[in-house]
Amino acid sequence: MPASLTFTLSAALLTMAVTMVVAAPAAWLSGWLAPPGPVRLVAPAGTLWHGSAQIAVSDGERALLLPGRVSWRLDGVSVLSGRVGLIVSHPFAAGAVHVAANRDGIALTAGSAHLPAALLVLLGAPFNTLRPGGDLLLAWNDLRIAGRTITGRVELEWHEARSALSPVVPLGTFRVVATGAGDTGDIVLTTLSGPLLLQGRGRMSDRVVRFSGTAAADAAMRPRLGALIGVLGTPVGDHATLDWALRI
Repeated sequence: MPASLTFTLSAALLTMAVTMVVAAPAAWLSGWLAPPGPVRLVAPAGTLWHGSAQIAVSDGERALLLPGRVSWRLDGVSVLSGRVGLIVSHPFAAGAVHVAANRDGIALTAGSAHLPAALLVLLGAPFNTLRPGGDLLLAWNDLRIAGRTITGRVELEWHEARSALSPVVPLGTFRVVATGAGDTGDIVLTTLSGPLLLQGRGRMSDRVVRFSGTAAADAAMRPRLGALIGVLGTPVGDHATLDWALRI
């Protein structure tokens, strides 16, 4: 084969390869990056290098689409080192989050986000019965997700909490702090304010949280909150014991 033809063919193949990589559809990345668990990226648009998708959160039976689209920009240099480096943003997030991914897992830099409390229904019972409302403030330090393990600290506050089952608004403000250490993790629930009093502790293993605690109410509000407390757990005197198994 003449040298000129060989050069032309090589250049054409190289151009095709570069074009395929640069114009690779966003679906490639959204499908590969989707972590195990309830979060999925759907309706991707753009390219692997600069694209966007919607976030769907599912419990296996139903799914909720978050308003707005998550967008990403791929760091080409990181790909050459055998990993995927992304700068990710979403209208709910306070700022961009840096994500590094390889075949061993996904690492996220610290960040925070505001989310609708309706997402809590995806945890299953009793939240799917409560039909919760209000606002969630989610904050995390550097996290690593590898398979079914999570390492890092996550703090979730439920502000202006409400339920379709109760006329009392708001029910209060609650905080959950979760600390993951690989295969296991600790979770603590406390009440910051409000007439509904929730407290307890849990352990996370294999992405399942087994939680125990109590639900009670201010003395003046017990008549109005008794039915709701009965939904949260097993009534015992003036309170209820909580025994939840939540998959995350």
